[in-house]
Amino acid sequence: MAAHKDRSKLMDTIQHFRLIDDTYFNSFMDDNFTGMRLFLRIIMDDPKLEVLRIQTQREVSNIYGRSVRFDVFVKDAAGAEYNIEVQRSDAWATPERARYNSSMMDTMTVKKGFEWGKDHLPPAHVIFITEHDILNGGKPIYHAYRTITEMNHQRLEDHADVIYVNAEIQDDTALGRLMHDMFCENPDDMYYQELAERSRYFKKDEHGVMKMCEAMEKLLEEDRAETRREENQKIILNLVKKGMGLQFIADVTGWTLEQIQSFLRSQNLQPAQ
Repeated sequence: MAAHKDRSKLMDTIQHFRLIDDTYFNSFMDDNFTGMRLFLRIIMDDPKLEVLRIQTQREVSNIYGRSVRFDVFVKDAAGAEYNIEVQRSDAWATPERARYNSSMMDTMTVKKGFEWGKDHLPPAHVIFITEHDILNGGKPIYHAYRTITEMNHQRLEDHADVIYVNAEIQDDTALGRLMHDMFCENPDDMYYQELAERSRYFKKDEHGVMKMCEAMEKLLEEDRAETRREENQKIILNLVKKGMGLQFIADVTGWTLEQIQSFLRSQNLQPAQ
């Protein structure tokens, strides 16, 4: 009975989802080449752009510190890579986070044997679609590049940029109409049929609704697992400070010795033997 109640609650929640909600956006774009092509063609102002690969919730590990999970990672037919983040919170769309995400994209590319000058990084675009105009410039879109101050701010050709899309501006342009559709609960209110059809599938088709429910349940379980992981990390740090040994920590947390050692190395800590 409780499970049925939870599923009904999820189904009701789905009806109120909008594309500006990152959880919905991720599921919406999963394997959705038509929708992602529309987004990137409009944002990049490239009517010929073709999407080659889409990965949602892609996690890139970092043994030295914080890992990153991209909302959506995309590769186009020309080899360029995109990290697309939908952010309702201003705090999660800072330039520093864009810098970090861009660096982690490069981490995925630079493997052992990579030779500077011979091998090349693909163009990397970090795109934040934000509910508010967090840069406060009153513009619908912002493009940020590295430039050379002593050369009249000539662009540094490192083939990386950060793009902020301001979803507050929903004017009668291709981008404005796209941002309008980001806030629609009802698919019938959308301008773009490519988005409306996909939205109807997830909100009105029985199979689509069930698929979305399953995706939501999986995300909720992942969130619970992440919470447990963070709690265990706090416990480990506390026990290490108290001088406890690895086996004792393993018994308390349920982690393996290898998992504990890996985490402690990432924190530059050495447990008692």
